[in-house]
Amino acid sequence: MTARIIGLGQRAAGDDAAGLAVLEALRRQGPPGDAELVEARDASALVSLLQTPATVVVVDAVLASPPGEVLDLSPSDLAAGAPVPVSTHGLGVGQAIEIARLAAPDRLSPDIRIVGVSIGRPCRQEPDLSPEVAAAVPRAVARVLSFLGG
Repeated sequence: MTARIIGLGQRAAGDDAAGLAVLEALRRQGPPGDAELVEARDASALVSLLQTPATVVVVDAVLASPPGEVLDLSPSDLAAGAPVPVSTHGLGVGQAIEIARLAAPDRLSPDIRIVGVSIGRPCRQEPDLSPEVAAAVPRAVARVLSFLGG
């Protein structure tokens, strides 16, 4: 495996599930190359998942405007105050990357990308994505594939 794609979110939390929806779309069309597709409920799971593969792409909901916008973020963007991926458990993606870097710097993936799907409100207790976020899923899939040369 040379790449791992991680979708973050919770299914019953409306637009917070944007990362999972992107992962499901990738599963339906077949994962690119030998990429591993992984679901995670929150960023705390990232610490171990960011290790080993040459490329890691994290897909998550972000609080930014307008809803449905797809953003390319890097770990340095998160440290610099870019739109922060939504965290329903207190630990954000940027913090998880920093913990992984401190815990095992020699095992951290050298190429970490973040695809953010902008949402309007965090954690609506609804089973479905809003229309704006659902419409962004194909664009986010295309962005993930572009990172992996697809």
